[in-house]
Amino acid sequence: MTTSIKLLLNERYIALVGVLNRELILLDRLIFKLSEANMLTRAEESRFLGEIFDEVDGVQEDLGSLEVARSMLVGDITAALGLANDTLTLSQLIAYAPDLAVDPLEGLMRRLVDATEEIQALREQGSRAVIEKLDQINNAMDRVQPAVFGQDGYNSNGYMTAPAMSGSRFDYSA
Repeated sequence: MTTSIKLLLNERYIALVGVLNRELILLDRLIFKLSEANMLTRAEESRFLGEIFDEVDGVQEDLGSLEVARSMLVGDITAALGLANDTLTLSQLIAYAPDLAVDPLEGLMRRLVDATEEIQALREQGSRAVIEKLDQINNAMDRVQPAVFGQDGYNSNGYMTAPAMSGSRFDYSA
């Protein structure tokens, strides 16, 4: 392997460490936002969820951009090594990394896997919390008197029906 290829590989591996580190920072932010959303859902404080999910969308867009950069770097590395682009996974590339890059890459890979598992657990917790809240709403609706829906309020299609003429406290004509 020529010196110029070694320098190119060193450069690309250093850039790969930087990209993976940035991905980890974004995944940590995603974990924080999903944790916030779960806490707010459980506390029945839903008014800020829209803002949190806007931030989650922004983090996911940033992660998408970093995935493109990571893919390009992996392509450069595999090409410099004389391998086909689709033959090695990111973790398999560590075996070809310069000695100084091996420990940071292995550490980042472990932390990325842990963060991904934590995100999956948070997603499942969030889904359960939302389902629990929907069940509570559904149970409350089942307890509502039939006179409220279908007779004097809303019909079965959800359209408002004529209210019963039983004198309303909002009737100011008297």
